Amino acid sequence: MELKKKLGRNVKKYRKANNLTQEKLAELIGVEVISISYIETGRCFPSPDNLEKISDTLHTSLSDLFDFSTDYSCKYYLEEITKNLNFINTDKTKLNAVNSFIKSMI
Repeated sequence: MELKKKLGRNVKKYRKANNLTQEKLAELIGVEVISISYIETGRCFPSPDNLEKISDTLHTSLSDLFDFSTDYSCKYYLEEITKNLNFINTDKTKLNAVNSFIKSMI
């Protein structure tokens, strides 16, 4: 699969993980919605500036956007969970929900 399509899949994955629509992501980074659609489908590659804006808005690193492996280590997942928990560290309701979910998995 070509680079643009792999990148587009990751942008879409992180956008959805942040509960953002294409419209909202486009608004937050200052581009047209069609640009996000084209990026996610691999029709075009974002400019370096927009790539950085996408990364910042989706709370992920550029290296994560270009990480196309599917075999992640336990350490990777723990780091991702910790990073994501830091975004909600003052929201007792969300932390309680996450805690309850984790307990249900154990």
